Amino acid sequence: MIIDDLRDLVVRPTLDALQMGGANAENLILGTGLVESGFRHLRQRGGPALGFYQCEPATYNDILRYLGRRPVLLRRLRLCLAGEGVPDVSQLVWNLKFATAICRIHYWRVPDPIPGNLAGQAAYWKRHYNTALGRGTVEKYLECARPLTEGLEI
Repeated sequence: MIIDDLRDLVVRPTLDALQMGGANAENLILGTGLVESGFRHLRQRGGPALGFYQCEPATYNDILRYLGRRPVLLRRLRLCLAGEGVPDVSQLVWNLKFATAICRIHYWRVPDPIPGNLAGQAAYWKRHYNTALGRGTVEKYLECARPLTEGLEI
């Protein structure tokens, strides 16, 4: 199944490189990709967001500013980069590890711990990723992230 491949080959190694791993983080990242793009779309339909996690360029730039004040985290992120210097936003489209890292760092900035169950993660995604103004819903997350329920406390 593609979810298992993404977890084993992209998400887990990326989160380990960032030192931000664990089952809850893996499931939240995979759930985010499932609800945002279904791991099928590399650009938002009718919007500016890019990559499987549908990160908007403005959010990406904000994350880069955040990283500019955190050299240790920036060094870890460099393990996921292709090339030198400041990565162009286009890496969110073609560099799966980099896009995964940016998604995880987006959540890392939230002081609340990641919930250990799917319903909690759905609410966490809505509050901290999709936001109150976003069109996504907790119900949609739960529907899209159903493949993750195996092994999660529901």
